[in-house]
Amino acid sequence: MRNFLLSTVALAALAGQAFAADLPSRKEAPVYIAPAPIYSWTGFYAGVDIGGSWGNANLWVPGTIYTFSHNATNNGVIGGGFIGYNYQVNNFVFGLQGEFDGTGTGNSRYTAPALGLFNYVYQSSFNQNWIASIDGRLGYAIDRTLIYALGGVAWSDNSAHLNNLSTGAGWSTNNTRTGYDVGGGVEYAFTNNWTGRIEYRYYNFGTDNTTGIDNYLGNTFYRTTLTNNVVRVGLAYKFGAPEPVVAKY
Repeated sequence: MRNFLLSTVALAALAGQAFAADLPSRKEAPVYIAPAPIYSWTGFYAGVDIGGSWGNANLWVPGTIYTFSHNATNNGVIGGGFIGYNYQVNNFVFGLQGEFDGTGTGNSRYTAPALGLFNYVYQSSFNQNWIASIDGRLGYAIDRTLIYALGGVAWSDNSAHLNNLSTGAGWSTNNTRTGYDVGGGVEYAFTNNWTGRIEYRYYNFGTDNTTGIDNYLGNTFYRTTLTNNVVRVGLAYKFGAPEPVVAKY
């Protein structure tokens, strides 16, 4: 009888364990965490920038009566706006950008060129009024960070003046020159629409040979060379930013 009771208890215990195993689990399902969205750089944008320009402006005026040379730095503040379009393929970003910046760069100096029998004092000045460019951009995107290079054609509007303080003679000229620019930078998207950037740009406008009007000597040939090194920061707004793409695995 005792053995029968022990066997009954053992069978009941085993049956209870089997029934408990068949019951649904009371453990809560894990919370679903969506993958982080991937930012897209595709779209139109426009922005403003400001920075500093460091360059070199050389002015050379040869002549039978005098030979004048003005070689000085061309430093100042530069600022303006830009507009462009980006298209992203995987991590690569291709773009086209136009930019226009007013400049406060220029210099003025006094000098006494070698004049033989004469001993005149001259005041010379060179001013860069604005810089514009159309550039292609190529970048590599790491989500919201874009590392890019750019380059293209550039234009610079300049004015030069040379005044003979001894005789009152002098000449002036204003022209727009064509050159090129290259550079690179880093841009970061703070939101789906707003981005900030910092970049370096080198401009080279070559050597320009032209004629100035001298009210004492008549037409005077002169030659100028001009380069700029620019570091600036910018803020841009991306229009119609698409919703970030969610990576699917």
